[in-house]
Amino acid sequence: SEDYGGPPVHVIKELARQLESWRSLLPRPLQWSDNDKTEFPNMGSASRQGTDSLFSMDQGSVPINHRNNLDVMTAQLRTQFYYARFMIYRPFVYKALHFPELMTEEDQICCALAIQSACLWPLILAPPKNKKRLVPHLFTWTQNFVGILLILRMTTENECLKKICNERVNRKDLEQTTALMLEWIQDIKQVDGIAEWSWKLLGPL
Repeated sequence: SEDYGGPPVHVIKELARQLESWRSLLPRPLQWSDNDKTEFPNMGSASRQGTDSLFSMDQGSVPINHRNNLDVMTAQLRTQFYYARFMIYRPFVYKALHFPELMTEEDQICCALAIQSACLWPLILAPPKNKKRLVPHLFTWTQNFVGILLILRMTTENECLKKICNERVNRKDLEQTTALMLEWIQDIKQVDGIAEWSWKLLGPL
């Protein structure tokens, strides 16, 4: 088809508004903002263990035995939110790849929001990345990461997507996300057949 045929922007914006509304209605201890997605939940100082952030690229010597598995459960909740936001805006990634001549300024903003929503998910940061067997539904995340990695690869190959990311997305976030997701799949392929198959696909790329 010569026509994009995707959802109109106002529908996408309404879905995004409803998702934000859901987050704002969470119990206070579970709420967070995009600026503090790596921080501890607002549960008082008792939940902290000698660090300002709950999630980081590398935990170093910080203990990973948070009470009640706080890190994994918090990462799961927040990552599901960002995955949902990514899915809402994903049609504009498709449009950038297949109908770049139809991309408007608003489309580019939505496309950038999709890419941003896929970056640095708490689940791929430490300490959860070091406790993968405690992550619920592990195989679903493996599949999601593969899909994200293929899109991130296209941000370096497709001219339209590359331009959008260069102008609107932090390139360091893209590189760190790629490294973390590849590390995840390389690690888990020892016990996950999907990851083992995916690694054969991702390796040459």
